[in-house]
Amino acid sequence: MKRLQPTIATMALLLLGIGVAAAQAEPQFAGSWVLDRSQSQFPTHEGRGHKAPDAQQAPDAQQQPSVQQQPPQVTLMVAQQGHTLKVTRTFAMGTRAHSTTDTIVADGSDQIQQGYRANVVVRSTFDGDRLIVTHTRTKKTDQGEKTMSRQSVWTLSPDGRVLTIDTTMHSERGDRAMKTVYQRS
Repeated sequence: MKRLQPTIATMALLLLGIGVAAAQAEPQFAGSWVLDRSQSQFPTHEGRGHKAPDAQQAPDAQQQPSVQQQPPQVTLMVAQQGHTLKVTRTFAMGTRAHSTTDTIVADGSDQIQQGYRANVVVRSTFDGDRLIVTHTRTKKTDQGEKTMSRQSVWTLSPDGRVLTIDTTMHSERGDRAMKTVYQRS
């Protein structure tokens, strides 16, 4: 038994050291971030936001700029404690603002969230220096079940000043990609 105690103590210290090293390897997304529209790439939607093929618009559209053409300012406030991130998105347009808050638990487990007409399964995990968040929504319809998913990959620039979120959305209509770039404020 006396020989076993030093071996157990050594193993415990080794495992503790590995756990601390793994915890330190996780990227730190905490802070305030402002969307950089010039660096971001958004999906196009048919019927919205498209110019005519010859790049001409109706005369009224050229003469009267629409308030809706001005994009909202988007900020992220991220509080991070270990594997848990609390993300508050604020959309501001003129004097109006709207915020949503999500909690991401990046431990690889399935988190069930109530969504519109269906539950959403969210699985988040750290993969090296990236955070991967996958949302899967299965909805029952008259035509059977329809599944839509979205995977977002969060990465930080080496200096920690730029947050890039690459998102791929999968649905029965096909895949769409989006890249949002945020600057630390």
